[in-house]
Amino acid sequence: MRGGQTDQNLFLLDDAVVYNPLHLFGFFSAFNGDAVKDVRLYKGDFPAQFGGRLSSVVDIRTDEGNRRDYDVSGGLGLIASRLTVQGPIKKDKASFLIGARRTYADVFTRLVNESNKGRANYEPIPDYFFYDLNASANFDLSKKDKLFITTYYGQDRFGFSNDNFNANFNWGNTVLSARWN
Repeated sequence: MRGGQTDQNLFLLDDAVVYNPLHLFGFFSAFNGDAVKDVRLYKGDFPAQFGGRLSSVVDIRTDEGNRRDYDVSGGLGLIASRLTVQGPIKKDKASFLIGARRTYADVFTRLVNESNKGRANYEPIPDYFFYDLNASANFDLSKKDKLFITTYYGQDRFGFSNDNFNANFNWGNTVLSARWN
């Protein structure tokens, strides 16, 4: 934000730090919109609990899931698809939400590379894909006590190989957060 470097911005998912908040080199957010309840952006004068950053704070809260009914939603895209399942664990007392996404450009690049294998002067197309998983559960332990548990796991995979060279790069985030209110 405002010209700040990555280390000058703080990204939080249910109070846990997310160090690499992007997929596909910034084309996709690491945060699945189907699993997000609220986003607060602080561009300056952020509260003291967010200290240590110069540029901005992005504070993200995950959806708690539907406490009354089960729900499944999703979407198919040209390069990515998503699926979200949510519902009650115990009606009106506890709920869950599970959301997943994956790109599948690697499926097409592998097909193109295989069909062109052996052709003179053909340079293979690099393989790339990402996937992520959000899961949350919340419980009303009493009228005053609530427990929230959130996890996020996301991975990016990039691979390139030809006759002389082979490179594979993997990077991502793993987050686990628990909150008692």
